[in-house]
Parts: sequence; C-alpha cells; structure tokens
Amino acid sequence: MVSLRLIISACALVLLGAAVNAQNDQPKQAMFKTEAEAQAAAPGFGCEGAHRMGEMWMVCANHTDANSHHGH
Repeated sequence: MVSLRLIISACALVLLGAAVNAQNDQPKQAMFKTEAEAQAAAPGFGCEGAHRMGEMWMVCANHTDANSHHGH
C-alpha cells in the first residue's frame, strides 16, 4: 500500500512537475532526469540541492522545501 502511494505520488509529480512562473505564467520545470539538472534549477525555486523522486530528480534538497516553493 505504501509503495503504491509512492508510485502514484511520483507519477503525479512527473505529470505536474512544473510550477507556474508568476512573471510570465509559463510552467517552470521542477523534475529532471539528472541530479545535476535539478540542482542547477533549484535556485529558481528559492532552494538548493535536489532529491530523488522515483527515477527522476526534483529541485530542492528535500521534498518539503520543493512543495513549499512551487505550490503543490
């Protein structure tokens, strides 16, 4: 049950892994294939680092920071 919840959460984040950029209303990518790409994008979300989400990498060193910086 826990692994199913994790899979569903990871899929939802992959599908919704973008935040709206308030300056131009364009989606801002939050999920990446590599850790380096996520780390490079993190400052745009007001955080540092990256964390693994399934087989992808998400901005911010931990998921709590990522959630608070891009509204899901």
